[in-house]
Order: sequence, then C-alpha cells, then structure tokens
Amino acid sequence: MVIPKPSRRGNALLGQLPRALGERFLAQCDEVELTVDEPLVFAGRRHPQVHFPQGGLIGLLAQVHGHEALEVAVIGREGVDGAMLALGGAPSATRSVVLVGGRAWRIGVPRFRAELDASATLRQLVDQSVTRLFAQVAQAVPCTRFHSLPSRLALWLLRAQDRLGGSELRFTHLRLAGLLGVQRSAVTIAAGQLHRAGIIRYARGELQILDRDRLEAAACACYAIGRRQRTRATP
Repeated sequence: MVIPKPSRRGNALLGQLPRALGERFLAQCDEVELTVDEPLVFAGRRHPQVHFPQGGLIGLLAQVHGHEALEVAVIGREGVDGAMLALGGAPSATRSVVLVGGRAWRIGVPRFRAELDASATLRQLVDQSVTRLFAQVAQAVPCTRFHSLPSRLALWLLRAQDRLGGSELRFTHLRLAGLLGVQRSAVTIAAGQLHRAGIIRYARGELQILDRDRLEAAACACYAIGRRQRTRATP
C-alpha cells in the first residue's frame, strides 16, 4: 500500500546522502508499508523493485531441497534489499521475506539504475551495503556449521535489535527455529539457557533483552566481525 511521504528519510543509507541528492532520490520513490511474510524477491527471478527499509526486518532465505528455508542474512533500516539484481547481477539465489513489518522506500529498477549512474556517492553507498550483505551471507555457512545454537540465537537477537531498536521482540519459538534451521525444541532449550542466565525474558512470543552486554558475550564471534565491517565502511 502506497502512503504519503514523510519529511524524514528513515533509512540510514539514504540518510548519508547530501540533502539535495537525498531529496531528489526520494522524489523517485514511493513509500510503502511492508507486511509480515510479504515476499520481496523470489529465488531465481529478477525483481522489478528495490526497497530501502525505514523500519522492520527483512530476511534473506536460502532454500535447501527437503528442508525448511534457512535465513542467511537480515536487512533493516541500515541497508537495501534487491540492489544486487539492480546492479546487474544474476537472478537471486535467495528470496527476501518480510519478518517484521514496517515502512520502506521503494523504487523501480530502471529508475534506481539511472540514479546510480547519475551519482557516484549513491553508488558507493550501495556498493558498501551490498559488500556488507555478502559478508553476512558468507559468515552464515561456517556459523551454522561450527557455532552452538545458544550463541547463534544470541547473534540473531543482537542483529534484530540493532535494526529494530528497543529491547522487546516478538518471535515465536517456531519462527525462530525455522530461521535458524533447527527443531522448535532446540530453540526452546537455547532460549531457556539465556533466560535462566538472566540475559533475556521470554514468554508467549514476547522476548525481552535484559542484559545487552551479556548477550554480546554469549553471541558467537560473527557479531563482532560484522560490527568491525560496519565500522570500517562508515564514512
């Protein structure tokens, strides 16, 4: 659903653009409301639109034959979804699905490409965002293979909080299990460990982060790696 444009940009990537350039770019966009479970990019297809989230959370899911789709990356207000296709890459190997609803700036691929050609600053910011996304996807394989589920759950919660803000998140054990590629019972055990340690509180799909510092300590090294990459890429 298209809704009126607010005066603020909302997306951190677009917020780094000079004011005049940012306003010109937003004039080419629609502001839309993304709803939970809405597909944005389908695996194996070229999608005609690019999204810059203002809030909410988008998951990149990889499908494995005979298994549930596994999340390999998340995108929030720090980045952009669909840019790799617009930059001329092959059809996506993953599909993008809205995990948490929120507003986003949406632009068609032809207009997006035209803006990239017209602005070296915009292209540099988008290239940096895509590079960070690739790094997140690359980390997903060894992380899933070698890191414990409690540390992976802590990592996921940190990434979600970074993008959504606040300390309260709404995710069922079943949804988390699907994203992490494990059985629901395994997530229940892992969440229980963090709960008993006083790091989180979890009841009826309502999850509250009680101790951010200890949650970071409980997470695998992938979180610190990602944070260093974001810091190096910050202008």
